[in-house]
Amino acid sequence: MLYPSVLRYLKITLFLLLLLAAVGTLVGWALHSAEPKRNGQLDLPGLHEPVSVFYDAWGVPHIDAQNDADAYRALGYIHAQERLFQMDMLRRIGAGRLSEIFGIESLDTDRFFRSLGINRFARGYAAYLETQADEPHVQLIHAYQDGINQYIDHGGQPLEYSMLLTRPDYFSTEDIAHVMGYMAYSFAEAFKTDALLDQVRGKLGQRHVQDLVPGWPDSMPPRSAPAEPVSGTKNTVWAAELLRQIASVEHQLPAGQFLGSNAWAVNSSRSDSGAPMLANDPHIGFSAPAVWFEAHIRTPEHEVYGHFLGGIPFPLLGQTRHHAWGLTMLMNDEIDFYRERTNPKDAGQIWEADKGWQDMRIHEEVIKIRGHEDRLIRLRSSHHGPIINDLPAQSASGLESDRPPVSLFWTFLDPANDSAKTFYGLSRATSMEEFEQAASLHSSPGLNLIYADTDDNIAMWAIGLIKRWPKSNNGFSLLNGSTSDDAFRGYQPFASNPRTINPRRGHVYSANHPYAESNPRRRLPGYYAPTERSERLGELLDNDNTFDLSQFKAMQLDTRRPQALAMLKDALPLLQDSLLSADLRAPAARAATILAEWDGSFNRDQVGAALFQRWQDHLLEALFADELQDNFAVFRNTLMAEKSLFSLYWKPASPWWDNRQQPIMDGRQAAIEQAWIRAIESLSADLGIEPEKWNWGRLALLQHKHALSDRLPFAGFLDSQTTAVDGGRESLNSMSFDSGGPTYQIKAGPSTRRLIDLADLNGTLGISPLGQSGNPLDSHYTDQAELYNEGRYRSQLFDWLAIKALPDHLLIEPAKRQR
Repeated sequence: MLYPSVLRYLKITLFLLLLLAAVGTLVGWALHSAEPKRNGQLDLPGLHEPVSVFYDAWGVPHIDAQNDADAYRALGYIHAQERLFQMDMLRRIGAGRLSEIFGIESLDTDRFFRSLGINRFARGYAAYLETQADEPHVQLIHAYQDGINQYIDHGGQPLEYSMLLTRPDYFSTEDIAHVMGYMAYSFAEAFKTDALLDQVRGKLGQRHVQDLVPGWPDSMPPRSAPAEPVSGTKNTVWAAELLRQIASVEHQLPAGQFLGSNAWAVNSSRSDSGAPMLANDPHIGFSAPAVWFEAHIRTPEHEVYGHFLGGIPFPLLGQTRHHAWGLTMLMNDEIDFYRERTNPKDAGQIWEADKGWQDMRIHEEVIKIRGHEDRLIRLRSSHHGPIINDLPAQSASGLESDRPPVSLFWTFLDPANDSAKTFYGLSRATSMEEFEQAASLHSSPGLNLIYADTDDNIAMWAIGLIKRWPKSNNGFSLLNGSTSDDAFRGYQPFASNPRTINPRRGHVYSANHPYAESNPRRRLPGYYAPTERSERLGELLDNDNTFDLSQFKAMQLDTRRPQALAMLKDALPLLQDSLLSADLRAPAARAATILAEWDGSFNRDQVGAALFQRWQDHLLEALFADELQDNFAVFRNTLMAEKSLFSLYWKPASPWWDNRQQPIMDGRQAAIEQAWIRAIESLSADLGIEPEKWNWGRLALLQHKHALSDRLPFAGFLDSQTTAVDGGRESLNSMSFDSGGPTYQIKAGPSTRRLIDLADLNGTLGISPLGQSGNPLDSHYTDQAELYNEGRYRSQLFDWLAIKALPDHLLIEPAKRQR
């Protein structure tokens, strides 16, 4: 007979054992459902013929199919089994549907993206594709998405869904537009720049505005002021609210943003191999998993090795046996903001030139929120586009009198936008003329397309719809929506877009800078990157040298910043140790000596890089913080801040050097000196008083963050390990970060590095910052991270004899659909 206490103990033990077994079973099921299948056989309904998928040592699939439809159905399935959660995040951002899985914390982010009109455009885009059902690219979109949805039907469930206690839902044609919409938003620097400029114009006046550099500087240092923009207005409430929204939204985003890029190509006369060569490294926000998914597809119709974005069936970057291409951001002005004039008698009406008072359109949308009731939101739009400054609780009847509506004109929302057709065509071209024809179909976002082929052609095109200018591109100003003076005047034909084809110098390159124009007034207006990367690329290419892949590799990994040295050469006489307190004078003297000997490189062992960056941070603060006040936190991390600092440094008479709040920093010399004092003080406090140990690698740190790591307890294992990196802001090996803290947490950089010599495609080199898989427990989740951080590359297989000898082989067979 068992005593009651013993019986109770046995019952508790049995319960715990059963609970442990249940948890173990659940964990085992979660891990099994997340595991990608790379060997054996798989049945897939909808296939016409078997498809062979060979996986190389890095987890890259090489798909061998008998027709395009089968290849892209298989691609959809294997892309989903590696990256479904990432694909889901990208579409949910653009669609404004994050709240469905993350709850109320994502409501403001969802509302913001709904207000941009991406969701409404996506519905129209899906309807348009239905009318084009016989078009080859539409058929392949459907095949790709069917493959994704079959993976979901087969019970495939990445680990993240188990952690969130939810399941994925199906993909639709609308989701192509949702992903492209987020990509276009993150390219659009205007959202921050135009709002900041309107704030400055309204609060400080035109004199301050004209010394800022939102676009491309008119000359290299010393620089003159940019052209006079259109005058603005004192009402800047819309801009302040938009900036606050953007800062909050971007802090919450579960995916990296697209920020910049490098790309260049040389023809056979500049190549040691006697064939054209191409290099490309798009700069995108780092995240776990990595942005790009690599796949190699061969069918009787075409063959391409490409880099795919989650949810997009066609490669944005790639190479065929005939040609290779890469992308950079064009940085053109795709966005205009219009202040609308409301009817004093009816706040729901605005004045439309030539038509009089017109009702604003009202759009009702439902945001589903996990754990809460659905929210009905009412959005409005004018003939220019969505109204972006309605308050969340705003009724549909109108805005307060002191809040005139501001509408958004955005090229991406053009109803004819079908950029998927462009990316479909790029890999199928058999000549440069066919490639250019495919490129001409692109609408938005604006891109530079860099090209090289085996016929010894090299070229670069500005692709995307470009507004007729100069009147349609209005100097980064808030426009008057009630007159025809600022009205949209259409797009120029593709034949008028900037381009460079087979130049005599034998090379083309892009570092997010404008195309060369003999007349600066003909330069395409845009929100260009600072000049440093383009200057450095020009310095390395504008010569008579020939190149091989090892030299291209050194160029991609280059960390020198020419403008940093130019500023230091001028500032060093002012950086005296006598400015510091007695205990810091010796470290300051040694620091100045280190800077004087520094070569401008941002390698992790460089002390000069840490000194310059910290001094630049404090100089930027001395120059702008007192005037911009709350907006300085947003401004300091924009492209405009970097460009304006490099311009204003050579303009001691600019009103920006006046500092009424802190007289000790009033004037250029005082600001330079005080920035030096604060740089030495802060580095001493953060890293100790020995300058020789203030190396860049102790400040510049990279960790690839997963979307869930800050949202769920114990999800930190999804992140990569933190590591020091080489590179800085605007070096060719660009590593972007937000300033203002004791360290620089790298947020964006080369999302892949590609080096292609068309003489030998089997010698193509590339690298991912992390790896191919999105499964954090998979061997290919971070297996390329160490190579990437060390500046090393791996081969990209193109030889089918070697590919078919690979041990990992998945045979996908046709199967009947279950009813």
